[in-house]
Amino acid sequence: MFLCISTVTYAQYDNYDTVEDWTLEDVEEEAPKPQHKEYKNFLYLQYSPSRYFTDDVKQKFNEISVGYARSIQIMEEKPYFVEVGANVKFSHAKENGTNFNLLTFRIPVNAVYKFYLSKTKDIALAPYAGVHVRAIAAGKEENWKSFQIGWQTGLKFYINKVFMGISYARDFPDDTKNPHVRECSVHVGYCF
Repeated sequence: MFLCISTVTYAQYDNYDTVEDWTLEDVEEEAPKPQHKEYKNFLYLQYSPSRYFTDDVKQKFNEISVGYARSIQIMEEKPYFVEVGANVKFSHAKENGTNFNLLTFRIPVNAVYKFYLSKTKDIALAPYAGVHVRAIAAGKEENWKSFQIGWQTGLKFYINKVFMGISYARDFPDDTKNPHVRECSVHVGYCF
């Protein structure tokens, strides 16, 4: 008889161990949150009213650019990016009845940080700053240098795949370089 009771007690204790795995309440599984996608490619259109300074004259140009940029996230946990791109710019000016046209290529490299304004991270502000190399491909004056190095800074506003922004850029000071370019820009673009 003692053996019987002992066996029953053991069986009940054994079953008690498995109760921990049971759930007595219905638990609803949360739906998976949508994963945010950081787009790596950007196409943009930019308008820039610019000023070209030389030793004796200041020339105002209206400029239209088409560009591409590639974004590289440099930290997994933080929204730090490096953007490398290229754009083609057509510039036009008219002074004293004379038309001036320039074709320029530029390679900008920017450091970018994104501030997300929504939980899904589809809305963001992104300040940036960087440097660029500019080459005047056609239309330059005889005393103008073909290559210049400069800097830029700006701010982009992202809504999902679309962005718009403003920026300011100018050449690094160098008395041997003509012209010195300063430009303010507005741009719109698409991410993919």
